[in-house]
Amino acid sequence: MTPKAQEIRNLVKEAGSHLCSVTFIKADGSERSLTWNPKHAGEIKGTGKTNADPEKFVVMDIKLNQWRSFKADRVTKIKVNGKVRTFD
Repeated sequence: MTPKAQEIRNLVKEAGSHLCSVTFIKADGSERSLTWNPKHAGEIKGTGKTNADPEKFVVMDIKLNQWRSFKADRVTKIKVNGKVRTFD
């Protein structure tokens, strides 16, 4: 696991059940932001499918009520517990 992915995982773990927001670059080059509750992450509920890729995050976007995923290397900003961490 890359240091960036580990840092993001640690920040999300610290959030507990507080909302997290992330901004990342999609595969098509456009920017996307989403917000999720860390309690609704890791697997798509009801499918039993877990995420085996430690660089990939699978979360429920609370604004759209849809499952979304993003890779750590595409994250430009994450906000957790009022703290904002930006990445180059």
